Amino acid sequence: MLRSEQHERRRAEIVSVVPGWYRPWLHLAVPTCLGLGVMAVALARLARPTALDLLAVPITLLVSFGFEWRAHKYVLHHKAPLLGLIYRRHELMHHVIFTHEDMAMRSGRELWLILMPAYAIVLVFVMVAPFAALVAWLAGGNAAMLMVATSTAFFLGYEWLHMAYHLPADSRLGRMRILRLLRSVHQRHHDPRLMKRWNFNVTLPVFDWICGTLWSPERERARPPPRRSDAPVPRTTSLPS
Repeated sequence: MLRSEQHERRRAEIVSVVPGWYRPWLHLAVPTCLGLGVMAVALARLARPTALDLLAVPITLLVSFGFEWRAHKYVLHHKAPLLGLIYRRHELMHHVIFTHEDMAMRSGRELWLILMPAYAIVLVFVMVAPFAALVAWLAGGNAAMLMVATSTAFFLGYEWLHMAYHLPADSRLGRMRILRLLRSVHQRHHDPRLMKRWNFNVTLPVFDWICGTLWSPERERARPPPRRSDAPVPRTTSLPS
């Protein structure tokens, strides 16, 4: 009982950091509309793509799964130069609010602790643009536009799926069979004992499978105990500034 009361106090403390001007529906709608707009423009610029052009879709998806896995493992759960705020927001706030025993958000304001900042969609485009230019030079405009559309779709999929995992389990989305399965994978990651070592993909566990970090009892027994630096973070850590 004492532990539950402590968690509730900690949860209330973190939620109080959410800005008063925050509007959850805008946080979800603005990046979604911008992303869909980018996808529409990119697809409209296609000119009779060939089968070779279409290879840009699975290649971009594979790279995106790998980027997601690596960023989650090495940035969101480890302090990195210039990226400490991202680590603190994720591990010391998101993982404290949402535990493997209590994954569901309780109000729309908690969406601030789930979604990426609204401007992240712009950062994704800025990051992808130079690679798209390189692909256009090497493989043509169709491949570049498919790369842009696919990478943007991946980002939106990440946001919507992550939100869905943290909806109440009895909600309309929460009851969907595929989302229940994916939520169970993500829920394992929210166990403080497991979060630094297992289930780093949020969308589909592609690179978790490739890299052997998809949790199972057998895999956990086969791995050595975590190093001290990989130990769970105490729940009494102070709030990020």
